Amino acid sequence: MDLDETHVRMLEILRDNGRISIATLSEELGISRSNAYTRYESLVRNGVIRGVHADIDPTAVGLNVAAMVFVTVRQSQWSDFRSRLSTLDELESFTVMTGEHDAMLLVRGSGVAAIHDLVATRLAQWPSVKATVTVFIMDEMASNVSLRMGESASDTLQQSGERYGMTRFVRTSDERAKSAENAQNARRAPRGTR
Repeated sequence: MDLDETHVRMLEILRDNGRISIATLSEELGISRSNAYTRYESLVRNGVIRGVHADIDPTAVGLNVAAMVFVTVRQSQWSDFRSRLSTLDELESFTVMTGEHDAMLLVRGSGVAAIHDLVATRLAQWPSVKATVTVFIMDEMASNVSLRMGESASDTLQQSGERYGMTRFVRTSDERAKSAENAQNARRAPRGTR
């Protein structure tokens, strides 16, 4: 589905207030109610809007600790691993990833002991789990990704050559960066001017 500026504005408004009425939505967008309703239904039908949910503070319901559990999966047992995920009440999200580990589980529990029990007692018993590394989250900040990145971000990635794979940035000291820049400039200068 191609999204125009009105679709993107609609999504931004809905992300901030999923309970807004179509009448209010149409007013904020400056379009008719029937246009707003048609656009909304199209976004739902095409899977752009997957649902409307309550944003619940985990600590308010006793889930005081969050952790990322990085899992190395036995490659022949992915289907077993995926089928067992539905048994984890603590699981907030699951991601397949590249790099040193195969998957990342964002889990929440009442305390460190609850997360330890999950990882050391339960996950460790799954035949599909080869190894885990647990990182406790010290602080969280919710942020919504811009819906306006679209093609410009992907164009930049394609031009930089970093579209696929893992990238890593390590800041060097200003002196070291300046020295590398001077050396590169010296290599570029014509032979007679060095």
